[in-house]
Amino acid sequence: MSAQDSDIQEAARLWAIRVQEPAFDDWTGFTEWLERDPSHLAAYEAALDDEAWAVALFSAAPAVEPDALPVRRWWLAGSAAAAAAVAVVGGWMVLDRDAPAQQIATAPGEHRTIELADGSRLALNGATRVTIDPDTPRQVVLEHGEARFDVRHDASDPFVVVSGGTRLVDAGTVFNVVQDGDALEVAVAEGAVIYQPGPGEVRLAPGDTLTRQGKSAKPLLGKASPQTVGSWATGELQYDNPALDQVARDLTRSIGRPVRSAGGAGRLRFTGTLVLRGTPEEVLARAGPLLGVEFIADGEGWTMSPAHGPPR
Repeated sequence: MSAQDSDIQEAARLWAIRVQEPAFDDWTGFTEWLERDPSHLAAYEAALDDEAWAVALFSAAPAVEPDALPVRRWWLAGSAAAAAAVAVVGGWMVLDRDAPAQQIATAPGEHRTIELADGSRLALNGATRVTIDPDTPRQVVLEHGEARFDVRHDASDPFVVVSGGTRLVDAGTVFNVVQDGDALEVAVAEGAVIYQPGPGEVRLAPGDTLTRQGKSAKPLLGKASPQTVGSWATGELQYDNPALDQVARDLTRSIGRPVRSAGGAGRLRFTGTLVLRGTPEEVLARAGPLLGVEFIADGEGWTMSPAHGPPR
């Protein structure tokens, strides 16, 4: 290894340590260092994957505000994390039952998996924040963003998700929840979910969806292929004929930069799979021909406009 490579690796480790400090605010310097050389991002990611020192670093991991960290990286589930209050290794988190309540947030484009003490798992999409209190290990508060829940079902101790003041009670296994402002979206892949248990409750079965545009709005029921529910958690977006407005919102969460529809593109529909591997530019380059649109760079994001001919 050259001296230059060694210096880059050491700088990457130092940045990885610093960005976890609660008082860290040098995001501009961090971004400039990452952009200075393509090898810097690779070294930073390698540093995060080095379990030998990462376990020690994250013995008390702070929450990261979604708009604070400009780095875009897919955090894929790796090997089991070491026991700590909240241990983070390669984006995989294990919440210990003795830890204090934790607010866990992802940056735009970041993807993180959390394993709870009871064996349930949460996958967090980009720009998402949840609150988890080990004193109530079967309840998670989704503050905003998107999360896929893979729940260990226990009829005697139901798993509860609170999102925008709404209670969702697990009566099965796998479901996806989006909280975007006051809007709520719920989709069930396996088992069942009870929306607002009590008088007027709604039971959602596999393939059922529920959307509500505001806290006082009437929930609307719909259908989806169970296989497409929360597919983003596996690095793909699978669709069964939604409008491209929804695809644009999903891409925005997944790649961490805004995608807007224009010129009627949002009304087009798509059935198929989009692969989320690579940079945002690479993702959109593959998606454009499939969706029948063109992605035009527009400031920090892209505008999606109809291309010649219908979507394929």
